[in-house]
Amino acid sequence: MEQRYTVTQTAEILGVRASVLRYWEEELELRICRNEQGHRYYTGNDITLLANIKELKKRGSGLSSRLGKKLSASGSASTLVT
Repeated sequence: MEQRYTVTQTAEILGVRASVLRYWEEELELRICRNEQGHRYYTGNDITLLANIKELKKRGSGLSSRLGKKLSASGSASTLVT
């Protein structure tokens, strides 16, 4: 079974606040899984995706639901970040 990370763990890995992860999820319409209690959990693929979003933001890219849908469809932002 793939490792799962909590919001707090994911935020620490990425060096952002948990509220930033929730904001990106909402603004980019990302599909983040939830456990039986309704708590978010992140996989390694989610963390890669979020790290790439962070890099795009650092480079000045704006957030939009269109970007989020494009990233989600590709499964990763790695093709967008070079």
